[in-house]
Amino acid sequence: MIALVWVVAETFSLLPPHVKTDPNQKPNFEHKTGIIHVHSIFSHDGGGSIQKIAEAASEAGADFVVVTDHDSSRARREGYEKRFGNVDVFVEMEASVQAGHLLVFYSHTAARELEDEAVVQLAWKHYLGQDTKDGFFVAVAHPSNIKNPWTSLDRYPDGIEVVNFDSQWQRQLSESFPDFALTFLLSSFNPYLTALRLFRIYPKDFVVWDNMNALSRGHFAILSQDSHEKLKINSRHSLAWPSYAETFKLASNVVFFSQPLPEDFEGRKKMIYQSLRQGRNALVFHAIAPFQGNDWRLVCGEKIYRAGEEVPYSASCEFQIDTPSQLPYPKVIRLWKDGNPIDESKTPDSSVHFALKGPGIYRLQVSVTPHTATSIFLSGETPYVFYNPIYLR
Repeated sequence: MIALVWVVAETFSLLPPHVKTDPNQKPNFEHKTGIIHVHSIFSHDGGGSIQKIAEAASEAGADFVVVTDHDSSRARREGYEKRFGNVDVFVEMEASVQAGHLLVFYSHTAARELEDEAVVQLAWKHYLGQDTKDGFFVAVAHPSNIKNPWTSLDRYPDGIEVVNFDSQWQRQLSESFPDFALTFLLSSFNPYLTALRLFRIYPKDFVVWDNMNALSRGHFAILSQDSHEKLKINSRHSLAWPSYAETFKLASNVVFFSQPLPEDFEGRKKMIYQSLRQGRNALVFHAIAPFQGNDWRLVCGEKIYRAGEEVPYSASCEFQIDTPSQLPYPKVIRLWKDGNPIDESKTPDSSVHFALKGPGIYRLQVSVTPHTATSIFLSGETPYVFYNPIYLR
C-alpha cells in the first residue's frame, strides 16, 4: 500500500504548468513557428494524411509544417502543398543516400521539376559538392539514430538535426528497456512527465555540429519531430503512436526574419527557407513554456544582431538574454564558444548580460530543472531553448 501511494505521488508530483503566452508581451522580432520532418501516408512508415498533419500542426500553434516523405514528392504532385487554414504545408523529401538520410529542401528551386529519383541523386551530389541548384540545401537527418545512423561525415552538409524525437525514444529503448517501459506506462497517466523524460539531448550530435562550424562556418541546426504516427508491431499490425498531435505540441523550430513575410504562399516559403538556411532560428521545447518572451541578441551600440549573423568583433558589444518571467522551473542559461561552455547564469531574473570573450562562434542554450517529488522519475536539466550561433570574426 505504501509503495502504491509513493508511485502515485511520484507520478503526479509534476503536472503541466499550463504556462500561457502573455497577451501584453510584444515579440522583439518577426518570427514564425514550424514543425520539420514529418512522414505521411505517402511514406511506407507513415500513418496519417496530409490533412491530419495540418490539423495537428494548427492545434500545436505552428505556422508551417515541412512534410518529408521517404524519397517521394507524391504529396506535392497530388496537390497537398498549400495552405490549410492557418498552416502552410511545405512538401520536401527525406532522401536515402549512400551514407544515410538527408532532408532535402528543394521545392523553392528549379529542382522541383525533377523526378523523385533525380532529386535523391542531386541531394547526394550536393552533399559531395559535385552539383546543385540555386537555393538548394540539405540537412543530415537523425545522425545518431539507432537503426539508421549517418555512417560518415567526411564532408559537411548545410545543416544537421541535433534533436530528433524519433531517435530519442528509440535510444531510450535501446539503452534501458525498464526506463523506456516506465516512460511508456507513464504516458497514459501523465503525458507531460513522459515528455520531460524524453527531453534529453544526445551530446555527440551537438559536438558534431560544433566541429562542423569550427572548420567552416554557417551550418545550421534544427529540431525534428520525425513523426510517423505509426509504430510497427509486426508485418500486419501497428499502433498509431506517438501521434502527430502529441509530438507537435512538444517542440518546434522558431525562424526569425528581418522583415515581414510576403502574403503569397511561395514567397513565404522562400523567406522561411532563406532564414533557416542562414541559421536564423531557435529550437524550442514549448511544452515547457511558449517561446514568446525569449530573446538572445548581440548588442553593439545601436545595432542588434541575432542567431545566424556574422559580426566584426568589438569589445564594446555584449550579449543580452531575455527569458519569460513566468517560467515554471528554475533555469540555467549557458553560453558556449567554439564548442565549449564559457559562461553560466542561474539567476531568476528575466534578463541577463554576458560579456564577449574574443572572436569565435557563440551559441546559447536555456535549460530548466524540473523534478518529481523524490527525483526518481525525473531529475536533472531539461532543455528549453537552443539558439543557432552568432559568429564573431
